[in-house]
Amino acid sequence: MTTVPKRLGVKFSLKHTPQMQPDDILPIFQRWIQEHTVPGMLIDVIDYKHVPEGPGIVLVADEADYAYDLGEGQPGLHYVRKRDLPDSLPAALRLSFHHALLAAQALEAEAPGDLNFDFTTAKISFLDRMHYRNLPEAFAAIHAEITEIVGEIYGAEVEVTRVNDDPRRLFALRATIAAGQVDVDGISSRLRDSLQTA
Repeated sequence: MTTVPKRLGVKFSLKHTPQMQPDDILPIFQRWIQEHTVPGMLIDVIDYKHVPEGPGIVLVADEADYAYDLGEGQPGLHYVRKRDLPDSLPAALRLSFHHALLAAQALEAEAPGDLNFDFTTAKISFLDRMHYRNLPEAFAAIHAEITEIVGEIYGAEVEVTRVNDDPRRLFALRATIAAGQVDVDGISSRLRDSLQTA
């Protein structure tokens, strides 16, 4: 059985640079805490936008972090599950995709027409250097399984590649649907069904 990482992240990037600035996200996340907009025990909002290409604005929850992430020059919604991950990689990925998708859709609703996410591709981060070093052999060992799991989530054929080849960097993959349009409602439905039967 493939090891479940200590922390697992899923990021959806924006299609275009929005007019909305990171400063505008901070009060949105603060309101989300009050209104319980996204799942989890929401605790606080931390401003990291001074860090170049860093985590941006982070909504901290007990078991996960939601971030308006500025990494790689690509603003997006980054969900990092840091506690209570399921004990199988397929289940952990489905859970993380589900919460990332919910949060990205909620953020889109805050600024219709300005915040538009590219759901055809997702960055998957394995925040566990002990079990997942950023090496070709690590990618080779997990490539087929990730391709199958994410393909099931999308309901379409996906291509999975490494985000970067630098062994000093975090092990992260990019999954992109091979062709066609993404069916966001279909993804949501499949994820809900899989989590209910887990």
